[in-house]
Amino acid sequence: MVVTVNGSFIGSKHTASSVRQKDAVEGLVQSVALDKSSLVVMGQTVLVDSTTIIDNNITNRDLATLQVGVDHVEVNGHVQPGGLIEATFIEKKLVNITPEVRGYVSGHNHSATPKTFKIGNLIVDYTNTPQLGLSDMPSPGPNGDAWNGLFVEVKGGLFTPGPNQQTEGTLLATKVEPENRGVGNDVDEFEVEGFVRQASVVNGIATFFVGTTEVRTSASTEFREGTIDDIVDGAKVSVEGRLSGSILTAKHVKFKESARLEGDIDALGPDSFTIKGLPGVTVMTNKQPRIDNGPLQENLHVRVRGRLSGSNTVIATRIKVEDPDNDVVLQGQVQVKADPNLRILGVTVNTTGVQFEGTDDSPITRAAFFATVRENETVVKVKGQLSGTTVTWQEAELED
Repeated sequence: MVVTVNGSFIGSKHTASSVRQKDAVEGLVQSVALDKSSLVVMGQTVLVDSTTIIDNNITNRDLATLQVGVDHVEVNGHVQPGGLIEATFIEKKLVNITPEVRGYVSGHNHSATPKTFKIGNLIVDYTNTPQLGLSDMPSPGPNGDAWNGLFVEVKGGLFTPGPNQQTEGTLLATKVEPENRGVGNDVDEFEVEGFVRQASVVNGIATFFVGTTEVRTSASTEFREGTIDDIVDGAKVSVEGRLSGSILTAKHVKFKESARLEGDIDALGPDSFTIKGLPGVTVMTNKQPRIDNGPLQENLHVRVRGRLSGSNTVIATRIKVEDPDNDVVLQGQVQVKADPNLRILGVTVNTTGVQFEGTDDSPITRAAFFATVRENETVVKVKGQLSGTTVTWQEAELED
C-alpha cells in the first residue's frame, strides 16, 4: 500500500509517529484487459505489472476472475495526470462500498447545471454536494478554471456507468477536498515517490512536481539510474532531500521503472518490437510511450524504460534513439539464479567472467553477489557487447 509516514530520526534510526494510508480509487470494475495488464475502475485506467500485489481475496489472485459491472475493488498506487494509476496493491471489496477517487481535475464547469469536472474518464457531478463538503476547495474564479490541475480526493454516493460502460461514468460527489502532502514545517529528511509532472530544466536546474510536492534540483543533486535529461513528465522517481517551506531540494533523484533495455531494434511491428541479443523479450509500444529522436526503425540503437507485464514483456514508458553502438543492457528482477547463470525477463545470462558490482557501484565477489540475489525479488542490471546475434556479458550490478 502507498502510505505517508511522519516521524523523527537520530542517525540511521527512524521512529514513526504516524502512518497514513490512502487508496487511489475504490469503486466498480468496468473492464479488465485481456492480457490483464490493466483494468478500468470508476473511469480510471489502472496499470498492472509484475510489482503489483493482488490480494488473495481475488480468486487465484487472477484479475480475470473479477466480474465486470458487479465487483468492486480498492486500488493503491501512484496517480498520474489523465486518470492513470500505477497499481501497487489491489483488493476486492465485499461490503459497505463508498466510491472514492483521487486524481487531477480537468474540464471544470461551474457556471452551468450540472456543475461538473473530470478525473480521467470519470465525470464528477457536485451540483448537490453540501457546502460543507466543498469548504476546503478554492473559489472557482471568474473563468471557473481555478480547480483545473488540482489534486483532489472525491467521495461520492451513486456511480453510474456512462455511454461507454467500459471506460466512462458519473459520480455524484458528497465531498471534494484538495490533497496537500505538505507537513507544515521544515524537514531535514524528506522522501517522496511518484510521477513527474510540470517538469522544466533551465541552466542545469530541474524543477518539477511529484504529486503535490514541488521539487528542485541543485548542482550537487545525485541522479541514480538516469540523468537530469530524464526528468520529463511521466517519469517515475523517488526523491530524497530537505523540505523547506513547500519546496523539496533534492539530494538524490532515483528513476524507478522496473525494466530497462538497450540494444538494436530487431523486428519492428505496429505495436511492439524485439531487440537483438535479447531473445524472447517483447517491447510493447501501444501505451504510447514518449519517444525521443524517433521515429523508430529496425536496426536503430535504443534505450527503453518501462514496466514488466508477464515474464518477458516490457510495456515501454520511454524510448530514446541513440547513436549506433554494440552495447546491450538488460535490467529486471532475477527470475532464476543458478551460478553462473541468471534468468532475467526470460533471457539466460551466463555470468562467467563478468565483473560484479553492489548497489553502491563498488566491486563485490561472485559469492557475495549470488548470496545477495533473491529470485523474483532482486533487481539486477547486466551489460554486454553484441557480436552478430550473441551477447558477451561483461558486468552485473545489483540495483536497490
